Amino acid sequence: MTSPNETFAVLAPNLVVSGNLVSEGNIHVDGTVEGDVQTVHLTIGSSGVVKGRVFGREVKISGRVIGSITACELELEESAVIEGDIHYQSLSVARGARMNGNCQYSKGDLDIMVLSGKKPEKKAEDTLAFGDAAMEANTTQKTALKTKASQ
Repeated sequence: MTSPNETFAVLAPNLVVSGNLVSEGNIHVDGTVEGDVQTVHLTIGSSGVVKGRVFGREVKISGRVIGSITACELELEESAVIEGDIHYQSLSVARGARMNGNCQYSKGDLDIMVLSGKKPEKKAEDTLAFGDAAMEANTTQKTALKTKASQ
């Protein structure tokens, strides 16, 4: 059995969906979605249109979005047309892409699980780190623990 992240849904060019789409897998939109879209990996093809908010970890747009976009990694192809605000952690814009709205970089985690009601997973305090990052993380964590203990 495949995991949800390996599933793939394609909305054909002649398909119009009225309502929100929520998936833990991959969605490729070549048709029209009149509603919000939340998924891990979203591709909006050159004929694809989303009239609503977009939430995703990795979002690649060649078509049109009329609404806000919240994405960890956002890639706008040369034929992309965005009419709405963008919230991102990583942004790539090809020459020719058009945007009409505000762009806001977010250093922290973005809430891409809005529609499903799930809370974003918190990173474990004891995540693995290597080299200088590991030394810095351990020093920071020990300092925080000492501060808490002294209060």
